[in-house]
Amino acid sequence: MQSFRTGVMIGAVAASALALLLLARSPEPVPAEETGITATAPQFKAPAPSPEPRPENKPANAPQPVSDSSSADTDEPDADAAGISLRGWVGNATGTGLEGIEIEAESRGFDGEDSVRLSATSNNSGEFELLNIVPGQPYKLEIKPQASYAAYSVDSFTAETADALKKIVLQRVDLVDVEGMIVDTNLAPVGDFELSVRSLAVEFPDRVIRSDSTGYFKLSAFPAGEIRIATNASDYYRIKGLELQPDKYHNLTLMIDRGNYHLSGWVGDDNGAPLAQVQVTLKSAFATDGYHSYSYRSTITDDNGAFEFDQLGGQPMTLGIYARGFESLIQRHQFESFSDRVEIRLQPQE
Repeated sequence: MQSFRTGVMIGAVAASALALLLLARSPEPVPAEETGITATAPQFKAPAPSPEPRPENKPANAPQPVSDSSSADTDEPDADAAGISLRGWVGNATGTGLEGIEIEAESRGFDGEDSVRLSATSNNSGEFELLNIVPGQPYKLEIKPQASYAAYSVDSFTAETADALKKIVLQRVDLVDVEGMIVDTNLAPVGDFELSVRSLAVEFPDRVIRSDSTGYFKLSAFPAGEIRIATNASDYYRIKGLELQPDKYHNLTLMIDRGNYHLSGWVGDDNGAPLAQVQVTLKSAFATDGYHSYSYRSTITDDNGAFEFDQLGGQPMTLGIYARGFESLIQRHQFESFSDRVEIRLQPQE
């Protein structure tokens, strides 16, 4: 009996030792799908690294200084200086803002680069905004004629001197239609002839009129007021003194110094030797009831000292002769026939 109790106690001690041994080990966890129990193991995160120290009051994303000293000598504009926007207003003399007005600003570019053109359109209150204005860079502002308003321009402004944009007042103009004939001094039609029309009353783009084969021309929606009509060719014609009245029908007869007259001539020195490359000019001027008509023609003598003009109107003209090393000669010429000829001898300069 005593030996039995001793065996039981030994067995109990062995069981306790085995249990302590099992508790000391760290068995692998049993997958949740095998036990039927959903368990979330605690997650352990590594501590975040400490931020790099930065100067006081400097934002975290501030650009770092560039160590290349050559960049300090460039003339390129500062990138941080670009992107400035300028706001303005455009309207009429009564203070009403104008919608849909197109505003353009153009710069010369940087360091010889191509010019930069910016544009904006006014809203229903007349307000507009020009973006990407570079400080210190000069711009030219232009508003082309729109609807019944004249053009407007500012030759030069910068972001620092842009007060001119705060209030732009456009001048309202009365637009009229014109038609008529281009004729010579004998009132014969001059067909396929081109003239440029300029308004002297308001700032408005020049317009070109061209007569058809019968001499007829038409000009639509042009500002009322005084106008100037001229050619852009070497044979220059100009008509001044015409004024277009608002709310009035205009049928004009534009007379220019053209016709069937011809003038030829010869230029030489006082010994009778021909002079080549001498400039010869012809000017004429006459007046009608409504305007003044002026013409200017120019040519040079050939190797033989000869020159000629054709399609002249037959009006009294001023002939001018200009040669290097010789006294200039200016004289009046009155036509005696449809084909006159003159001989000119120039005196050497003293």
